[in-house]
Amino acid sequence: MRWLALDVGTKRVGVALSDSEERVVTPQMAIPFGSPQELAQRVAKLVQSWNVEAVLVGVPTTRSGQSRGEARVRQVVAVLTQVLPVPVTTWDERGTTQEAEALLAESGVPARKRREKLDALAAALLLESFLALRRERTGGSGVGG
Repeated sequence: MRWLALDVGTKRVGVALSDSEERVVTPQMAIPFGSPQELAQRVAKLVQSWNVEAVLVGVPTTRSGQSRGEARVRQVVAVLTQVLPVPVTTWDERGTTQEAEALLAESGVPARKRREKLDALAAALLLESFLALRRERTGGSGVGG
């Protein structure tokens, strides 16, 4: 099953895509966040052009499990659910942005270029953690739909 992951920030939304076997995840882009409706229309176009079968949206939480910015993300999820022809699932995005920042710094990406890559990489890390758990729950066998 080909998944599209969204890491919804206050200004940008990171986008990542899996292959149809749910093994390889690739950061794609960051798109500006205007309104939930505008985002849903852009995501609908990506779903169609990339043959996406399901969408994963990260829900922001703190290390203690408290949500932050959850109301905005829940509004995005509600609109996506109405607009998209594929299922929309949520997943705890805790720590993905910090992990993405660390990976970019370790990779030697200059600070001024990190922002461009950060959101898409955070979405990829979100999707990788979700798919790893799916594989674990299915015993590592093919999990495609």
